[in-house]
Amino acid sequence: MTRHRALGLVAVATLAACTGPPAPPDPGPAPAPGAAPSMTLPRAAHTATPVPDGRILVVGGCVHHGCDGPADSGRSEFYDSGTGGFTVGPSLHQPRAGHTATLLADGRILITGGYPGEGSAPLASAEVYDPRAGRFDLVAPMAARRGAHTATRLRDGRVLVVGGADWPGFLASAEVFDPATARFTTVAPLPGPRGTHAATLLGDGRVLVAGGQSSRTGLLADVVAYDPGTGRWAGAGRLAQAKYKLALAPLPDGGALVVGGQTSDARSARLATTERFDPRTRTFRPGPTMAEPRFKISDAVVALPDGRVVIAGGTGVEVYDGRALTRVPGATGGERLFPAVAALPGGGVLVSGGYDNQTRVTATAFVVTP
Repeated sequence: MTRHRALGLVAVATLAACTGPPAPPDPGPAPAPGAAPSMTLPRAAHTATPVPDGRILVVGGCVHHGCDGPADSGRSEFYDSGTGGFTVGPSLHQPRAGHTATLLADGRILITGGYPGEGSAPLASAEVYDPRAGRFDLVAPMAARRGAHTATRLRDGRVLVVGGADWPGFLASAEVFDPATARFTTVAPLPGPRGTHAATLLGDGRVLVAGGQSSRTGLLADVVAYDPGTGRWAGAGRLAQAKYKLALAPLPDGGALVVGGQTSDARSARLATTERFDPRTRTFRPGPTMAEPRFKISDAVVALPDGRVVIAGGTGVEVYDGRALTRVPGATGGERLFPAVAALPGGGVLVSGGYDNQTRVTATAFVVTP
């Protein structure tokens, strides 16, 4: 296993200044029916975030097969659903992969942490994309270097940044970004170190944090919740099994859906299971089983305005409607690990990039209409 194939555990591929054009995306995943024009770069472990004007901002990621060698992931790009194409966007101040991207209440997008290169420590730096100015602006750095962490926007507009990896260990620390001051402030730490976990905002305003790793070999089944009102963490039940590289999505009842993950690096340990969290009882119950196992899906699951949850990653796309999972017909573009998804203004969902089981990165993208 290369270091990047353990992305979220350690570090990612070299993300230094590019000395030449990135490797072509083939032979990565093929375009799917409904395919959009390819991105300007092949990418995996990137992010895709809606901009208030309806475009999707695509940021970072590794860009070469194997996620090794020189890269140019400091270059952003936009997907425009009106034209159906990608265009080059402004450059970040720091190339990064395994970072987070969070839409702020004022329409800006906060980018935190990630890895600048293979074997390199993760970043403490953060920057904000300002759609009015059309550029990325550096803000004060985080208190800790982080990769494979989570960032969740709170009801009051601040952003809670939790855990992550700072090789060779994992972090218990947490901090909050205030858009008004453009600064991070440390808050109460997690009960223990945690990275490659998942997080989402619950209906009552708390942030649910589930699964992940406490060490390279220590997996977590315990779930905790952060209460912004008290500034404290509290236990919130346990998953059916310890897992990492999973995803969480908010549900209309104020709870959350737990999606996939894995229990070890073995292919047979990838999970097709889902679980539902009930915030009233702080318990989890089994949800429907997906059509295929899915892991490395931190940015591959999105909740739609109507409450449905779209799940990508793997070889297809499924939609959860609160009762059952339905596979989207024709949404197959080859295996995609660490892809990124984003909801489009017209009701569709953009699925972009990722790599296959041989770590072959793709620039292909497609749009599904759930």
